[in-house]
Amino acid sequence: MCKKTSLAILCAGLVVSGMATAADYQFTAESKPATDATKANNEAVYKRLDFANKTDFENTDKGFIAPLINNGDIDGVIDVTGMNFMQKKDAPPSVNPSLWRHAQLVNRGGLYKVSDHIYQVRGQDIANLTIIETNTGIVLYDVEYSTDSFKRSIELYEKERGKKPLQGVIISHSHADHFGGFGGIYAAGLATPEDIASGKIPFLAPEGFVEEAVSENVMAGNIMARRAGYQYGNVLKPGPTGGITAALGPVLANGASTLPLPNKTIAKDGEKVTIDGVEFVFYLTPGAEAPAEMVMYIPQWKALSMAEEVNHLQHNIYTLRGAQTRDASQWASYINSAIARWGNDVEVQFGPHTWPVWGNQNVVEYLKDQRDAYQSIYNTTIHYANYGYRPDDIAENARLPEKVFNKWDNRPYYGNTRNNLKSTYIKNLGWFSGNAAELAKYPDAARGERYVKALGGEEKVVELALGSYKEGDYRFTADLLNNIVAYNAANKEANYLMADALEQLGYQEETALYRNLYLSAAHELRVGGSVPNKLSTASPEVIAALPPEMLIAYISMISDQIKAEKLGNHIIALNMDNDKFILDLHNGVLNYVRLTNDMPAQKADVTVQIAKTDLVAVVAGKEKMDDLISKGKAKIDGDRGILQQITSTFDTNIKNDMNLVLPLQKANQIQ
Repeated sequence: MCKKTSLAILCAGLVVSGMATAADYQFTAESKPATDATKANNEAVYKRLDFANKTDFENTDKGFIAPLINNGDIDGVIDVTGMNFMQKKDAPPSVNPSLWRHAQLVNRGGLYKVSDHIYQVRGQDIANLTIIETNTGIVLYDVEYSTDSFKRSIELYEKERGKKPLQGVIISHSHADHFGGFGGIYAAGLATPEDIASGKIPFLAPEGFVEEAVSENVMAGNIMARRAGYQYGNVLKPGPTGGITAALGPVLANGASTLPLPNKTIAKDGEKVTIDGVEFVFYLTPGAEAPAEMVMYIPQWKALSMAEEVNHLQHNIYTLRGAQTRDASQWASYINSAIARWGNDVEVQFGPHTWPVWGNQNVVEYLKDQRDAYQSIYNTTIHYANYGYRPDDIAENARLPEKVFNKWDNRPYYGNTRNNLKSTYIKNLGWFSGNAAELAKYPDAARGERYVKALGGEEKVVELALGSYKEGDYRFTADLLNNIVAYNAANKEANYLMADALEQLGYQEETALYRNLYLSAAHELRVGGSVPNKLSTASPEVIAALPPEMLIAYISMISDQIKAEKLGNHIIALNMDNDKFILDLHNGVLNYVRLTNDMPAQKADVTVQIAKTDLVAVVAGKEKMDDLISKGKAKIDGDRGILQQITSTFDTNIKNDMNLVLPLQKANQIQ
């Protein structure tokens, strides 16, 4: 029962509202149209922004040469045609008009001429493929996410520009949508793995590239890939009530991705590399958009690429798929430094997402606008924090300069401004706001059960939530119902009503990732969970490509410590090809060190000689160590039983279809 306070008046009003309309409401798994509240919210957007400005539409089409092959569609990989339904149409009530406009800009593609020597294939994947024509061949700059997408993009380029020898590859940073398609280079016959491994064809990446790529895409790759599928809308059907865009591009392609290993690392600012007669100048920008990233300038053509540090949208300070939180102030400083270095000369800025900018004045103004957005986010957050505002309060109430954030290039299509403010607080001050009550907070399921009991049971909570829904307060509707959903997946009324509330929030959302996450969550609630997941960044092929020490780190991570704790303490000497490691199983934790010549000899309980490819097969569960020994592919000296016990602790059954809204399925729980 509600106590007689102002909260009780609100509570009673919600109950009355809910009871009055419950008979008219259909608790079903069907998608719902936009409500009157959503229609009014979206209609108001037209009054806030300059929709009459068509400059961006002119620039996205500038330099167009040819459309994507088969309209960009690749069966089972990407449906570009399906993501083009919004072209030359007015926004429906189920889509924020600003996001609809942005989708019209990025959900198109083809081969484009950036300048006399630079070409891009855009719209075949979430990232662009940039082809730089050098004296006798080409240099590839970022290679999309999917092998299949890359093959189709390079086929289009060669169809229009002719086949040219590959002279080099440059990867701007450590996010998979920029390097995952590397296997397409081999599949398209541009190079062999030996060409890259030997350095015959230079492959450049920033310092820390491999470590950071592995950290995101392998160590935490399973959960990140799952969240990415919701974030980018890969589980949604394209349409006015479904997927609209991934903001940086139409959608993240499905299909195989690869983890390439560079043969040259850019480790210092101002480093110059000449490839086939063209000089590239690099500057490192770690800690902004990616932990390992670099921008580049081509002096002879006055061409600048700021990698993903600038885009025609506001980016993420914290990405909802999960990753390290970025530094907004440092981000702004990198852009500011670029203006100082090249602002007097630059004539074109091109990047791995969205479209280029031409003309010195336009490029500099574009860079300044992007710089201002990130510096403003940082300054605002710290300014409000110093007054005592908490993260959520800053996100909801902070006042920001309209001249910065009402510009189309700074609109929150990919990075949400509220999220960026909150994330900047956490980056600088941590998740704790200073309120000790946060230290005592229960996990969602335990807290939800207690709230539901306090509010009078599940039926009463659904009534309250329905009243809130009818008033157009979809955020509170979802918040109320999450208390049930967090612990009880069987309450269909709660599931369906929460799905309907999230759906309306998605319809109103200007941020593509928020829209996709709202609608993907609604889908999960309606189908009862276990939504299929086609994305994987930690495939056996990727694991096989890990450098030796990172492979051992991965093995340490997947070792079940509770099982291993029962085995006692053991030392294992591992000789893997030409690399030697000491594995120290101690208190259930598998530690490791790579041996070097200056280290003394180590005493081990068991010594293992095995090829890396065979060890990968064991880790993937495709081979058993005993079978490899009997085949002569592995050799063991010492207590063979120890090794058998340790390999039995490897957890190779991690599933990738985990629920993100409903309680974690029993099959997905650690046993």
